[in-house]
Amino acid sequence: MNSHRVGSTILLAGGIFLIFGGLSSALGLSTSGVVASVAAIAALLYAGGVWFGQAPHIDPSVVLFGRDLAVAGGALRGRQVADLFDDSIRRQIESACREALDGRPSQFSCGSGEARRAFEAAPVRGTDGVISYGLLLSGGLVKIDAAISA
Repeated sequence: MNSHRVGSTILLAGGIFLIFGGLSSALGLSTSGVVASVAAIAALLYAGGVWFGQAPHIDPSVVLFGRDLAVAGGALRGRQVADLFDDSIRRQIESACREALDGRPSQFSCGSGEARRAFEAAPVRGTDGVISYGLLLSGGLVKIDAAISA
C-alpha cells in the first residue's frame, strides 16, 4: 500500500511541476502567470479529489432519533431513520421506533435470506424520566432472542 502512495505522490509532484512550468512559460514569469498556474493546479486537485475520492461510509448500526423519527446527531443528523435502510424494511423500522418512543422496547428481524438483519429499538429517558429519544441498534450489536431468530 505504501508503494501506491509513494508512486501517487511522485506523479502529483510531477504534475504540479509541469502545470506550473507550462503555464508560467506560456504566460511569462509574471504575477498573472503564477496566479493562473496556482489556480489551475488548485482546480485540478479539487476536481481529482471529488472525482476519485471515496464518499465516507456511514454505518447506521447505532442511531439516536427524536420524536420526529429523524436522526438526532452525527453525520446523519436530520435524516429520517427509515431512509437509512432498504425500502422493504422501512415500515417495520418506523413502527418499532414509534413503539420505542411510546416506552415499549422491541427486538425484531427484517429482510430475507442473506439480507436479514436484527434490530433492537429502545426508549431513552432523561433524568426526569421522560422519554426524550429512541435508540435503534442493528446488525452485530443486537443479541437475538431465540423467539425472533426463526
